Amino acid sequence: MSPPETILHADREHRGIEILVPLIILVSGVLFYLLLDDLVLKPLFGDTGIGSFRPLLRLVLAVVLGALVGAGSEAWLKRTWHSGRLLRLGPGELTVVSKEKPAETIRWDRRVNLLCWRYSLQGFPRGGRERRVPAGHHLLACRLLQDDTSVIVHSYLSSAQVQRIPHHQRFTGLNMASLYTSGFLKRRGLPERPALTAEHLSGQQGPVWAAEKKRWTDSLEFDAGDFITLIQTLDSHGLMPSR
Repeated sequence: MSPPETILHADREHRGIEILVPLIILVSGVLFYLLLDDLVLKPLFGDTGIGSFRPLLRLVLAVVLGALVGAGSEAWLKRTWHSGRLLRLGPGELTVVSKEKPAETIRWDRRVNLLCWRYSLQGFPRGGRERRVPAGHHLLACRLLQDDTSVIVHSYLSSAQVQRIPHHQRFTGLNMASLYTSGFLKRRGLPERPALTAEHLSGQQGPVWAAEKKRWTDSLEFDAGDFITLIQTLDSHGLMPSR
């Protein structure tokens, strides 16, 4: 009997969740604001003493409770509402499943070209998903290439989580800050990925920078735990760089 497949769901913070969670926070905050005074604050405190602060308490509690409902809803949605993009890790192959295109497969018994890189989320203006990641975290990414099939995966990990990645020292380190100017006006605007220079693409790290550029528009993002599982699987098939 062959071992069961391992399913890794990608992009847990997909666009649907990004839209729905703020709406849940707004609606629940408004409902708490409308109901708290008559149902809780007025019966408890009346109109004197602490009760004179009821308008402020009402507002603060509505904001706090709305945020708590939003956080709980986000955690539940991430577990139950998937993006539709995933990896199937089987004993003989890795399969990428997506709603946008046909499934793609990489077989373990054939040659796989693996490229791995990393950079710290510090020293440059961050935008998009990276805004929500703590500044002390790191991006780790890999590109798997077999014939015409190319798969790029990435995750954001803390320093402690990076230590759990097999051969993490062998990931090529990129200096993301080198892409950005440091002037005041640049820092004021909304961060955008700048164009890669000829110096970046023609240098020793040129193939890695090219893969990073591709990652900006076509990559599967995984939670730290799932990414570690994936890298451990690659290592078990002898694909990770060991020197």
